Amino acid sequence: MSGGGRMDERYATIAVIDIGTSKVSCGIAHIGGDGGSITVVGKGTAVNTGMRKGVVTDIEKTGAAIKAAVDAAERLSGYHIEHATISVSGSHVEGQNSSGQVAVSNPDREIRDDDVDRVLEVCRAVQVPGSRMLLHVLPSSYIVDGQEGIQQPRGMVAFRLEARAHLITAGATAIQNLEKCVQAAGIAVDDYVPSSLAASELTLTDTERELGTVLVDIGAETCDIAIFHNNAVVHSAVLPIGAAFVTRDVAIGLKTSIAAAEELKINYGTCDLRTVSVSEQYTVPNEPGGRRIERIELARIIESRMSEMFELIAGVIAVAGPEATSAGVVLTGGGSQLDGITTLARDILKAPVRVAAPDGPLLGILDDFQGPSSAATLGLFSWVARSMGEIGIAEEPQAGLGGRITGGFKNLLSRLRG
Repeated sequence: MSGGGRMDERYATIAVIDIGTSKVSCGIAHIGGDGGSITVVGKGTAVNTGMRKGVVTDIEKTGAAIKAAVDAAERLSGYHIEHATISVSGSHVEGQNSSGQVAVSNPDREIRDDDVDRVLEVCRAVQVPGSRMLLHVLPSSYIVDGQEGIQQPRGMVAFRLEARAHLITAGATAIQNLEKCVQAAGIAVDDYVPSSLAASELTLTDTERELGTVLVDIGAETCDIAIFHNNAVVHSAVLPIGAAFVTRDVAIGLKTSIAAAEELKINYGTCDLRTVSVSEQYTVPNEPGGRRIERIELARIIESRMSEMFELIAGVIAVAGPEATSAGVVLTGGGSQLDGITTLARDILKAPVRVAAPDGPLLGILDDFQGPSSAATLGLFSWVARSMGEIGIAEEPQAGLGGRITGGFKNLLSRLRG
């Protein structure tokens, strides 16, 4: 799109839905024909009370939250959503590494698409239990006749091609129940994208992906972790702990309601005890009598739970090896906005830490859609845009109020999925 609203290139209109434990966010955007520009034209959020730790516990409530978020995005954009790319989280989402090798089949020994497809097919030919579903096969690197570290083998000449890949699987039942919720809202699923990968799309720099970085998306009841090295995912995990656990601890410790605990945590909470004066006191919200609490007591509760969270994250990093944090740790998601969180994380993880919000070719209706809490939602746009750019697809949307977001994105994206 150029100035004045004139369309000077083909573009596609896509929808994404980030289904979290505490809220659902839906977005609609125009994607430039080259997959490089993202213009948000609709967004909507709704409270979700039908999930626990990333897993559906009430299909009706989750479906209603999805429908409410979708309706809000449709009203704002003027488009009707019929299908969308969906985020997925929960401890049922697991990653594992795999490898495979094939002989180059062409007489001239030049590696072509079919050779790459065959070696990735070998990588994915692992024994996946019937209770699990393979979501993605993510190439990490290739080995060409023993030469390691190859990122793009196409066009090279070789006798043998090997590949290393990161496989992401999910609980089949969990995915089926999530799909039922989405379908209950009248939406077909194009693709499932792990929240950590979506959140990484617009928060990590090229240098971080190359040198080695841990991306931690802190949600309400899960921490989604993806570890990058040499521009590829080398490890991933989901921990069943998040910011809502901090709120519950505050409510229990200070003997107050969840709503008051959340307000205290956001307005006065910190993870860094060193910044708190013992004389600081604050009034507990919405309590008769104006009960006051010491800020140091609030901070101790928060610091204790967040320390536990980072100790668990440190355990995940230890499995990946020392190269995982060469460029540091990047925190994002709604739970990353606690005061003092980078200081505590640095102390425990022994690595540079920063908090990241989405940053990229974002245009349109953004407003409050740009903070760390929107990293996964906006990252889903980037995931789809990059996939479209890789295979050179762009579709023109039907213009004007009442346009429909339809089409064959599911088949399109399945070429890039496991």
